[in-house]
Amino acid sequence: YKRGKHKDMRQGIVIVSFGTTYSGTRHKNIEAITRQVRAVYPDAVIAEAVSSTIVRKAMKQRECIDALGTKDALEYMKSQGVTHVAVLPTHVLDGIENNRMKENIAKYESEFESVKVADALLARDEDYVNIAKALWESLKDEVGSRTLVLMGHGTEHAADSDYARIENVLREYSHHNIYIATVEGSVTIEDVIARMNADKADKHVVVTPFMLVAGDHANNDMAGDDEDSHKTILESCGFKVTPYLHGMGENENIRRLFV
Repeated sequence: YKRGKHKDMRQGIVIVSFGTTYSGTRHKNIEAITRQVRAVYPDAVIAEAVSSTIVRKAMKQRECIDALGTKDALEYMKSQGVTHVAVLPTHVLDGIENNRMKENIAKYESEFESVKVADALLARDEDYVNIAKALWESLKDEVGSRTLVLMGHGTEHAADSDYARIENVLREYSHHNIYIATVEGSVTIEDVIARMNADKADKHVVVTPFMLVAGDHANNDMAGDDEDSHKTILESCGFKVTPYLHGMGENENIRRLFV
């Protein structure tokens, strides 16, 4: 048993995303992160995992893609003789999805010599500053003098408060009117509109996802034409809305932070 001897060590990296049924944004965001990881770690065995069962089923039905779940990806690592696994979640927060992923991975700890899990995007103090800088520098030319409203997913987990924190850091860095509304969190678009009116913010608004991908939530809940989309609600309150449908994974500096 040659534990720890370099010649017997085989490294693997599992990149775990919630996934998206929008193939275009998957290529631009999730696969772009994978390409960057491959470039930095050319000798590692690399697998992509899609944690959402619903997304995996849709990928199978619509695109004939057999996406791996988190457990499948770890089984693949075993089959490839990997001894040391690093897991890279592409989750923005350490919320419900990230914790569910960690629970699944914990069941496999005895199967490898080492299993380590990287942080979600927002974890340490410096992450907030780095994300704020990367995001604003990529958006400021598009936004100009207009108000910026970011759409986060939101969660019932305590991590929901991370959205308010990153909003504050973004405002401090940019000196600009920036707001974050969520789809399923405590801060709704109506809450943000009330604040925008109180702040007398510019009535021209750019909306963009504070999410890895510009998928279902961004296209429908944020920029869709249904009566409960962020765009429709903003317009009904007298705002002129410009959707900017780009996930954060398209931002090379944010991809670099993940890596």
